[in-house]
Amino acid sequence: MQLTFHGHACVSLQLPHGGGTLVIDPGTFSDAASALTGAAAVLLTHDHVDHVDVPTLVSHLGAALDLHVWATGPAADALREGGAPAGRVHEVEPGQVLDVAGARVTVGGGDHALIHPEVPRAVNATYLVETGGTSVYHPGDSYVVPVAVPEGGLDVLLVPVSGPWMKLAEAIDFARAVPARAVVPVHDALLSEVGHTLTGRWLDTARLGGQYTYSRLAPGESLTV
Repeated sequence: MQLTFHGHACVSLQLPHGGGTLVIDPGTFSDAASALTGAAAVLLTHDHVDHVDVPTLVSHLGAALDLHVWATGPAADALREGGAPAGRVHEVEPGQVLDVAGARVTVGGGDHALIHPEVPRAVNATYLVETGGTSVYHPGDSYVVPVAVPEGGLDVLLVPVSGPWMKLAEAIDFARAVPARAVVPVHDALLSEVGHTLTGRWLDTARLGGQYTYSRLAPGESLTV
């Protein structure tokens, strides 16, 4: 599997054995158009615009008639209201195990992380993607630990590193709580280069321990899993 970072919270997974490309969270803070080019399927963790660029995704659904989307209820509603074909937008619930583009996708989560007690919490899904003996976990805007981690741990854990709902200690604890071979930072559009450097120093295992490799990717850069 090849994981490519498209900016902020968006990654694409090139699946082995002709499974096509699976895209997660092509939002307005990422290069959604590039991520969606040639996509076989899309997963959306929630309906915030930095996780779903509705006009761009609806346009791709109109051009690629075999493209399907799996999303939380509010995200699915936003797509349908934006003109997406209802038959190719599927709602997900925590506990579901899906076959998406030949990959096994376990849906978890429930709630977006708390921004403020007076701000309603969005519905947030997490996705554990497994195929060809490899695994990637996208938590959306949360630090929800996957219910079942493959024996030997994940291959890649995507860790949000910036946002109005988080503090760095939570990112560190999440990276240490979920066994993974590699930690890739995401949800980073608000970070300056100085912020990235500081975050990398704290999440690197030399500072606080851990068994993973911290692998920051530039937009468009890939990691072979």
